[in-house]
Amino acid sequence: MFSTPLARNLKEAYPRARLFYLCNRRVAPLLTNHPFLEKIFIFEKDEWRSLAKHSKIALFRKIVSFFREIKNEKFDVVFDLSLNVQYGFFLKLTGIKTRIGFNFKNRGRFLTHRIDIPDGFTAKHVARYYLTLMQFLSQTPRDCRFDLFCKENNQEAMRRLLASKGVNEQDRLVIVCPGSGDSWQKTADFKRWPQEYFVELCRAIQKELKAKIILCGSAVEKELCGALCAALTEKPLVLCGELSLDNFVALVSLVACVVTNDGGPFHIAQALCKRAVVFFGPVAERVYGAYPDENYVCTLTAHVSCRPCYQRFKFPGCAFDKQCLTEITVDEAFSKMKSFLAEVPGS
Repeated sequence: MFSTPLARNLKEAYPRARLFYLCNRRVAPLLTNHPFLEKIFIFEKDEWRSLAKHSKIALFRKIVSFFREIKNEKFDVVFDLSLNVQYGFFLKLTGIKTRIGFNFKNRGRFLTHRIDIPDGFTAKHVARYYLTLMQFLSQTPRDCRFDLFCKENNQEAMRRLLASKGVNEQDRLVIVCPGSGDSWQKTADFKRWPQEYFVELCRAIQKELKAKIILCGSAVEKELCGALCAALTEKPLVLCGELSLDNFVALVSLVACVVTNDGGPFHIAQALCKRAVVFFGPVAERVYGAYPDENYVCTLTAHVSCRPCYQRFKFPGCAFDKQCLTEITVDEAFSKMKSFLAEVPGS
């Protein structure tokens, strides 16, 4: 998502350019309907590792085939946003002459043009860091929204699903994501606003805003969503772990608001210009928060001296019992949400 403003700026600067992406399978659905992109290359590290265990010969053939597929396109320029030295080395081997990216811990040593970021991304939004790379093409970029293009057939599928669950088109819908995605794995709980707070907020949303709640999240968050559902007298629609990524995008396009911890659902909501109420704990909102503005976003944080503690792409652990999140009260969250929704026409 953060790289899509870079893609749009490149297309505006070079209208005849052919743009390609290399990404993993999980995020590919966010790009498959993108009008600027000619092709998406899928590199799934776990699949390659699994193949290596099964057959070294099959792995070698796959590597050669993938190498040739990229080399045959005869790319002029590559923007390497991976911060991974192996990607830089591979891209050099494919013969791409201009390789642009960042140098973090000397991982950009195979790039031809690089910006040193010894402390990682700290001073501005990640999307703006990506845009600064256009200086190597002598271009001045502009801020623009994330690009995310929802498929009409996915929207229709979600309308049918909601109708089958007794949801009317006139109902005010709010997606609630009490999890934080899979990227933090065992430490994911440190990004989550307390579950009991989510329970109280959901009750207020149902009672005072007369909205229907849809609980969403990844497959590993089913237990979390199940516990939240069990605590509510008025049962929400639980779709946690039930939706593909492109169907989740379509669902977000149909609701009034998304309430979530910082992570993927938040970025999808703001890309679709949907209202989002988001809780930021250890992660800096100036780096991973609203972009390019906050017209559709209500960011909630606690003013504690230890945050943001996620620095140099590492989480050091927490000795303060998630104070950065527990000090965001339910009353504050609901008050902000109610006034925020009231300010937006049609909400």
